[in-house]
Amino acid sequence: MSTDTLFVIGLMMVVSLVWGILVIPRLRTRLPKIYLIARSWWFMLVALCLCYSIAKLENPSQYDQSYPYQWLLIAFFILIGLRGGYELKRLWCLNGKAWLIRKLQARGLQPITSTHEKHSAAISVPISTPISASAHLNALDIVFSTAFILLIISLIALQQLTWQREQYGVLLFVLFASQFNDIAQYLCGRLLGHKWFKRGLAPTISPNKSIEGAVFGSLLAAILASSLGLWLTPFSWLVCLLAAYSLAVSGIAGDLLESAFKRQHGVKDTGTMLAGHGGVLDRVDSLLIGVPVFTLLYWQFG
Repeated sequence: MSTDTLFVIGLMMVVSLVWGILVIPRLRTRLPKIYLIARSWWFMLVALCLCYSIAKLENPSQYDQSYPYQWLLIAFFILIGLRGGYELKRLWCLNGKAWLIRKLQARGLQPITSTHEKHSAAISVPISTPISASAHLNALDIVFSTAFILLIISLIALQQLTWQREQYGVLLFVLFASQFNDIAQYLCGRLLGHKWFKRGLAPTISPNKSIEGAVFGSLLAAILASSLGLWLTPFSWLVCLLAAYSLAVSGIAGDLLESAFKRQHGVKDTGTMLAGHGGVLDRVDSLLIGVPVFTLLYWQFG
C-alpha cells in the first residue's frame, strides 16, 4: 500500500475519531462550534478522500496502466469552482447579498445592526424586490475573483502533473500544508495572542488575527507539514520546509485578502453551506495564493 493511501486512511480514522468523541451529548453541548467544525471537516475530507482514492485506481488491463477515474478528482475541483463562483455572484447581486445577510443573521453569524453605513441599502432591500443588477466591481473584487479562478486551474494542473510524474503525495502535501496553517494559527492565536504585540496583524481587515498567531502558527505549520512532506513527497527536508513555510505565509496573505473582500461587502461569511466554516470561499482562502505559485514552480523545476 502506497504512503499517500496510508495517509488518506489514517487521516480519515483520526477525523472520524475526533468527530465521534464530539458527538457525545455532553461535549456537543459544551463545544457546539467545535462540533460543527469537526462535522464539516469530516464531510469535506470524506468527499476529497473518496475522489482521490477512486482517481488512483488503475486500469485493470495489463496493456493500459492509465488511471481512468482521475476525472473524478478534476470534477471535484470544478464543483468547488462552481460553488465558489456562485458565492461570488451572490455577493455582487443586491438581492443575493441581502438574502445572504438575512440568512447569516438568522443563524447568529452576522450582527443584526450593520456598522457600515455603505452597506445599509443592501441589507434593507426586500427579498421580493426584483433587483438583479450587480454592484460595480472594483479592483478588490477583480483581484479576489482572479485569484480564485487561478486556484481552481492550479489545482487541476497540479493533479495532472503529480499523476504524470507519479508523485501523487505532492497534491496531498500542498493541500494539507495550507490547512495545517489554519489550525496552527488558530491555536497559537488563542494561546499567545496579544501577549507580546498589543497591535493585531491587520486590525482594519481582520481584527481577531494576532501577530503571535501568524508568526508562531506559520512556524508550527511549516514544521508539521515538512514532516508530512518527507513521507509523501520525493523532496528533501530543506525543500519541504521551504515549501511548507511559503504555503503557510501565503495562506495568511490569502486569508487577509478574503477578509478584505468580505469586509468590503459587509458579510461575516460568504455562505452557510459548511457549518462552522461558512462557504466554500471561506474554506479555500488559505490556498488562493500559495497553490498557484507552488504549481508554477513545481511545473518548472519539479
